[in-house]
Amino acid sequence: MKSDNPWLRIPADDYEKHMSSPNVAQLQLLSDIFANALDEYMPDSIGILGCTAGYGFEQLISRCIGKVVGIDINLAYLAECKAWFIEDVQNLNLICADLNELELADSAFDLIHAALIFEYVDVDKLLSKISNWLKPHGILIVVLQLPDKSASPISYTEYESIKLLNSIIKLVSLEEFNKTVSTSGLIEINSYVHKIFSGKKFYVGSYRKKVIPIY
Repeated sequence: MKSDNPWLRIPADDYEKHMSSPNVAQLQLLSDIFANALDEYMPDSIGILGCTAGYGFEQLISRCIGKVVGIDINLAYLAECKAWFIEDVQNLNLICADLNELELADSAFDLIHAALIFEYVDVDKLLSKISNWLKPHGILIVVLQLPDKSASPISYTEYESIKLLNSIIKLVSLEEFNKTVSTSGLIEINSYVHKIFSGKKFYVGSYRKKVIPIY
């Protein structure tokens, strides 16, 4: 894990306030997307990549899920997540890891949720690993911030630490992303684009792991 990763230098409080500030307004959007995925697919095992301090985990409370794994590079975020949710979210396990280096068991999850994380990782490498981590017919939920020449990738707020992300964020071309998806054993089953008042657009895609029949 790279100790100089900017995500290690952003306090959870700064991230929460930035994401929920009026000119960003993404925290509730991401929580709603997560809730919709849980309602639609009703997974018994779920992996949340880049879970931060558990924003959106309130959607897991009172759900009967056999395995919930949250993964983030920042140990302090996970400590907050544990403090808030370990008693209310059944079967919660938290892992501190860099997603570029993370290795998990094959066929571990019915659903993997990856919201605003492909902007910071090796896309090809992670998609290949996600395909292995999903069970047959498992679902990947993706949220991507779409490139926009008229908007800065990182919205301005008063929280100075957030500006550190400008050095590493790389918005993903949807066309290139879907090309990589198609070679990773995943097939798109549903997608839409959500535009927020600032003009930024977010792609929300659902992908199912293809199963090759054995004759």
